[in-house]
Amino acid sequence: MSLTLKLSSLFIRTLSKPIANRLKAQAREHERFRRMCVSLAQALHRFDMRLRLGAIRDTTAAERKAAKDAADAAVKKLQPTAPTVKTEAEAKAEEAAAAKAKEAALEAEKQPPKPRIRPLSESKAIDSGANFISETFLFLVAGGTIVFETWRSRRKESTRREDVESRLSDLEESEKAARKALVALEREILELKGKNGTAAKDHKRILPREVWEVEEKEEKEEAQNQSWLSYVTSFFSFGQGQPSGPESADQASETSKSVVDKLSPHSPVPVAAHKSLEQPKSS
Repeated sequence: MSLTLKLSSLFIRTLSKPIANRLKAQAREHERFRRMCVSLAQALHRFDMRLRLGAIRDTTAAERKAAKDAADAAVKKLQPTAPTVKTEAEAKAEEAAAAKAKEAALEAEKQPPKPRIRPLSESKAIDSGANFISETFLFLVAGGTIVFETWRSRRKESTRREDVESRLSDLEESEKAARKALVALEREILELKGKNGTAAKDHKRILPREVWEVEEKEEKEEAQNQSWLSYVTSFFSFGQGQPSGPESADQASETSKSVVDKLSPHSPVPVAAHKSLEQPKSS
């Protein structure tokens, strides 16, 4: 991250603190802002108390269930397992104990009354609402700064990658153009040697094998791609006759060039193929 962006983010965070303090002061002075802070603070207080009471209710529910299980066990214990002869006093005492255990079980099953949440006082509500608004403002400023820094770094990285890809493509195009020029220059040199009648052993490839092999491969691929186009265009040019004059001479020149291209690295260039180019055209 650049130094300017760091200083800018630090300046924004430092400037946001007095703005947050100013928001607190406005909450105490401005009537509408004060009412908004009070309503916001009361809503946050109710939400916080409900969360706390929900956690407490979980423990009390477990305690009620344990008390209910104990009362049911006490009722079952008082019930006789075998028929016995009891006196009137024992029967009354047993009935009273069973009724008491049943009442305890019913009390355990009852839901506790819904607790009433007492609202905050006006002064506490104003302070709480103003603090919440100021902290929210500081959080938004810090979060926005982080998001902007992340977006800027990603954009810079993507721009750098695009620049590298563009340079690589330019280098590939320039390398391809240079290779084509070298191959064409080699062909011209071999043709000149054939026309001058030099020895056959001197008619060898000048460029390295890797250079002209790649060029020949690309030329074959281009010829295959153009074959379909020529096949389609042949239907439109049907009936126009065979080319003559300069076009036939161009075809002969292309034929001689193809003969030179098919040579191996150590094979001589046939001089007869090049001497045919020197013969004057029949009028």
